[in-house]
Amino acid sequence: MADLFVRPYDQQRKSPMRLITTALVVIVITILVVAVLIGLERKPSPDSELVPADQAGDVPALAEPMSFSGSSGTSSGSSTGADGSAQQMFARAQSLIAAGNLEQARELLYQVVATATEESMRNNALRVLGRINLQLFISPTPMAEKKSYVIQPGDSLDKIARQNKTTVELIRKMNTIDGNVIYPGRRLLIPANPFVLLVDKSSRTVDLTMGGKLMKRYVVGLGVHGKTPVGNFVTVVHQTNPDWTQPGGGIIPFGDPRNILGTRWMSIQDATRPDIKGFGIHGTPLRDSIGAETSNGCVRMLNEEVEELYLLIPRGTEVIISE
Repeated sequence: MADLFVRPYDQQRKSPMRLITTALVVIVITILVVAVLIGLERKPSPDSELVPADQAGDVPALAEPMSFSGSSGTSSGSSTGADGSAQQMFARAQSLIAAGNLEQARELLYQVVATATEESMRNNALRVLGRINLQLFISPTPMAEKKSYVIQPGDSLDKIARQNKTTVELIRKMNTIDGNVIYPGRRLLIPANPFVLLVDKSSRTVDLTMGGKLMKRYVVGLGVHGKTPVGNFVTVVHQTNPDWTQPGGGIIPFGDPRNILGTRWMSIQDATRPDIKGFGIHGTPLRDSIGAETSNGCVRMLNEEVEELYLLIPRGTEVIISE
């Protein structure tokens, strides 16, 4: 019986009160630990903070009406009045675009541009409007800015383009024509009116207009220290992949990194002021120069945008430059 435990005679039994005190201490400590753990769970961790808008993941464009921030940096998501109505129209236009109804969407966007007082909202509408307008215009889709033309005997694409102040390539794209062969009696869609370019030096923008209606707005670079001339001009020389003649002399060929003209060049001229020369509209690979005064006086555009404009406007297009 060596494994039998026998309490020594002189060992005192523990007091019941001592056992109760110990139990209470354990209970109190347990309650405190649980309370601390619960507090830690309720405290937001750094990772649970709201993600800045520019770091957020992709959000479906039409899931919620888009909200805009004004110059004060406050959201207008709960705004009322003109901007509240404009925001609702913008959201509705987004839904129409997603459904493929571009014609109704663009009419709503025109209303947003006309009624919105908040600059960010208006600029968003302008960007989407320009994209839709040109998508519809450079396609076989009928719209108010196009008219029907019946090909006559002896017509050519070049003749039709010159008579209607447009470009051959635009007629091809609007009517899905490959090459130059056309047949008398066939109907073509052509621009209803000539385009006019409005250059605003204060906002550094170019508005592509037709019949007084805005089709698309481009942000551009202009001349340093206000060197871009003001007045009424027409485009004269249209060139693809242009060489650049430096102001001090010497020709830099297209493709040379020093050539600042980009992929397209359209010179402008005022016949009443022959002393104003050497100015034009051209592309640039220097994307950071757009929206600033960076050129020697020319209107500088992104290459992809000047190529788009080059497709749309023929020689002789009116260019109005204002302060």
